[in-house]
Amino acid sequence: MKKILFFIICFIYSFEVSASHCGHDIDRSWHFTSSSYSKNKLTKSQINSGVAKYARWTFKNKTKKDIIITSIGLWARDNQTIMVEANRKIHLKPFGVVYSTIYVGDINLEVRGSGFSSCKYGIPAKLTQKKNYNTKKYLKPAIKYKVKPKDNFTLSNLILIIITGLFIYIFVAAKNQHKILSKFPLIRNFTDNTIICFEKYSSFKGTASRSEYWYFYLFCFIAGFLTYLIDIWIFHKDPDGTLYINALITMITLLPSFAVGARRLHDVGRSGWWQLISLTIIGLIPLIIWLASKSKKQKKI
Repeated sequence: MKKILFFIICFIYSFEVSASHCGHDIDRSWHFTSSSYSKNKLTKSQINSGVAKYARWTFKNKTKKDIIITSIGLWARDNQTIMVEANRKIHLKPFGVVYSTIYVGDINLEVRGSGFSSCKYGIPAKLTQKKNYNTKKYLKPAIKYKVKPKDNFTLSNLILIIITGLFIYIFVAAKNQHKILSKFPLIRNFTDNTIICFEKYSSFKGTASRSEYWYFYLFCFIAGFLTYLIDIWIFHKDPDGTLYINALITMITLLPSFAVGARRLHDVGRSGWWQLISLTIIGLIPLIIWLASKSKKQKKI
């Protein structure tokens, strides 16, 4: 049973990695240069000495899709603070190569971090100027971007709908005590433990077994992954924007996730407040160990 569960998790993870995004269709590289026209890569000592004035990006399209580079920038050393960022509207043609530079001569590059960029699928419309023959003046041109229309129905959408339908069906069958699930004990345990967590939606009292906690964690992962793909593939939402269905599922499962986490910690003799050590990042290590530990025998009073 453990091998089957491990196989399912590996399959879901590999499917997630294969999800489409314009960033996956681009080979991107960048380096510092002494001028906006130079292609020579500077050494670390030259960068720290102030020779670097520009950062030069190279984008290579690996697919037949049209892509627009929307911004480029540079993180600080903590990779959370933006040191410099510039908006761009660069058309990266199918299998094409484009370059872009950004001025960095007035910032302290000794505390620099990694570079970043953003993109989206689409084709930029041509910049046009309309002449007003009555006033003999040119109207101010407007820049517009026309996004390629996407197919309303694809094979990936069909597969996603089937998987989502099966996922919903097993919970409906479990709730109605359908006999078909008795032939699949692994799925039965998964649905039963997940339903228990929703029945104890906001209960932080009592205990929870390992299977109850980890099956609910698996449910949250699958539900979050499926809704992410629904937002991206079916509703064509920007992965870097707001994903409404995915956000809704996250809000629904947030409270029971904390509740079952607290009950699991109670089961190993810990306070539910220990979940807060995950905020320190390094605290995730002991927290995961506790959540995966065997239940402690409760003392009889």
